[in-house]
Amino acid sequence: MQEDFTDASRYRLIRKLAVGGMGSVYEAVLYGAEGFQKTVAIKTIKERFTDDREFVELFIGEAKLVADLVHQNIVQIYQLGKMEKLYFIAMEYIQGVTLQEFMNKHMELGKRVPLELGIFAISRVCRGLEYAHNKRDNTGNLLGVVHRDVSPKNLMISSEGEVKLTDFGIAKARNLMKDQEGSVLMGKAQYMSPEQAQYMTTDKRSDIFSLGIVMMELLTGVNVFADDETTTVLQNVVYKEIPKPSHL
Repeated sequence: MQEDFTDASRYRLIRKLAVGGMGSVYEAVLYGAEGFQKTVAIKTIKERFTDDREFVELFIGEAKLVADLVHQNIVQIYQLGKMEKLYFIAMEYIQGVTLQEFMNKHMELGKRVPLELGIFAISRVCRGLEYAHNKRDNTGNLLGVVHRDVSPKNLMISSEGEVKLTDFGIAKARNLMKDQEGSVLMGKAQYMSPEQAQYMTTDKRSDIFSLGIVMMELLTGVNVFADDETTTVLQNVVYKEIPKPSHL
């Protein structure tokens, strides 16, 4: 697959950055005229999902949506491409770590993330979310963007100190993303809003709730909803009283 991709495009894959249940992300080089080169990230769908029309529509919808979300705190998308049956997204390459990796490193050292750094990171995510939530189409109507998967794994911290929101793969937006609310549970359980956990309609408040859970975990080292059983996590999201950070 990697050799075919290289031969059929302007991109050369360098290394695999991440692999998930639905696809993979690679570091790659984009080549242009007169020796132009740019390091990018390439996101692909696993081959076994290429015939799953609903999944492919989500992937295409993500590219179309984020292409219009031009903000310093959102990972940028450059191109939606297709090689035979395989769709791919070329996007901004972030040299750095996820917020999850950042937190894990501090935990390994027996430390908590410094308050100032934590607040800075969350404030930058707030800027990106505010921009996305207020995005309008060409006729001036709100797109109604909801990320629906705000979590430490989807927040990037670059080596230059930038903080960026990524992976709009299950986001919803009017006329751009297929809306499966009410029938499919989307997102990571321990970061869901109560509305998500109950298959209810979501809006921007769900993202704000999720970011609040991320912030509490970032500053205290504890995810208040976490449990080994997903069903218990979902019940915690809906019913558990959130403790004061000073009690954690």
